[in-house]
Amino acid sequence: MSDAWRFVDVGPVEAPVMFGRMPTMAGSVINGGPQILMTARWSRGHFQVGWFEDVDAVLDLGEARDAGVDVFRRPIMGGGAAFYDTDAVAMFSYFLSPVRWPDLDEALEHFRPAMRRALDDLGLADVAFEGSSDLRWQGRKLGALISQTALGVNVVGSFFNLKRPDLELYARVARVPEEKFKDKVIKDAVAYICTPADVRGTDLGYEEFRDAIVSASREVLGLDLETSALTEEEAAGAPGFADLVSSDDWVRRTSTSRFTETAPAGSRVGFANVKGKKLVRAGVALHEDGTILRALMAGDMHLSPPDVMERVAGTLAGANAADREALLARVRSVLDADDVDQPDAAAGITAEDCADAVQLAAKNAGPSA
Repeated sequence: MSDAWRFVDVGPVEAPVMFGRMPTMAGSVINGGPQILMTARWSRGHFQVGWFEDVDAVLDLGEARDAGVDVFRRPIMGGGAAFYDTDAVAMFSYFLSPVRWPDLDEALEHFRPAMRRALDDLGLADVAFEGSSDLRWQGRKLGALISQTALGVNVVGSFFNLKRPDLELYARVARVPEEKFKDKVIKDAVAYICTPADVRGTDLGYEEFRDAIVSASREVLGLDLETSALTEEEAAGAPGFADLVSSDDWVRRTSTSRFTETAPAGSRVGFANVKGKKLVRAGVALHEDGTILRALMAGDMHLSPPDVMERVAGTLAGANAADREALLARVRSVLDADDVDQPDAAAGITAEDCADAVQLAAKNAGPSA
C-alpha cells in the first residue's frame, strides 16, 4: 500500500447518502487503495440512533415523527444517539488500513494530536479530551473523537458542533438515560451541549474547521494528502440505502417495546442501564425460577462486528440471572472471541458491565405477563 493518502471533502451531505457511500470508500482501502481522510457536514437536521442503541430508551419516536424530524439508525457503526441540526455539525474520519492500524487504541492515540493541534489553531485551546471520547469545555460537550471498526476498516472519526442546534426540539424528542450523565459535571442534556462561539466568542464555519483538520493532518501526522473528488461509484452510493436506514424495521431493530411485545408468554420482563466507560442496557424475559428465556443487550458502544451484542444476548438464554459467574463466563465467551474488536482502553465495555446490567434488569422485572 502506498504512503499517499486521499483527502475527500464531501461538504454538505445528508446522513443516509453518506451512509450509502461509506461501503465503497471503505472497500477502496481494504483493496489496497490509499487510506482516506474525509471531511463533511450534515446538511439536513435529523436524529441519529447508534447501531447498538435501544431506540425507545433514547428517543420518543412518535414525537420525532410528529415534529417532522428524520430518524435514521446508523448502519454498522456504534456510539450514542445524537440530534444533528441542519449545517450545525462538522465531521471527519480517517479510514485506516487494518493491516497498518490493527489496534484501535493505538490508532486513536496516534491521530489524536491532529485534533489537538486543530483545536489550538482554531482558538479552542481550552477544550480538553475527557471521558471515553468527548471533547469538552467546562464540562460541556463540543464534540467527540473515537476509533472503531466498520465495514472492514478501522476508523478514527469525529463529530464537532459548529452552532447550537434547536435545543427545544431536542428536548421534546430525546430521551436521555439518567445513567448516561453519571460521570459528567453537567447533568442536564440541553445545558451539556456547547459550541465554538461559547469557547472563543465567535462562530466557527465548516471551511475553517475543515482546513484546520487538513493542515494538522499534514503538519502533525505528516500525511501526504492528495485532494480527490468522490469517484462516480462512491458518489452513487449503495442503492436503496436511504430508504433502508430510515425504515421502521431498521430503526426499531433494537427496541424495548418490540422486546416486550415478543417476550415469551408468562415471563417477567425488566430493563436496566449501567454506565461504565460507555452505557450498557439490558433487557430480560425471565422464567419464574429466574432463568433467562430471552435477553436484549444494547447501548452506547463501539464494538464490531455488528452482531456482537446479539451474540451476547443469545448466549445469555438459559442462564440463571442470579448466577453472576455463569453470566460473566457467557458474556466473555463472546467479547473475547478473535473477531470481536473495540477500543478497550478508550471506550471498551466489559463482561462485568453486561452482567451488572442483566442482574439489575432482573431485579427490575415486573410480574408475569
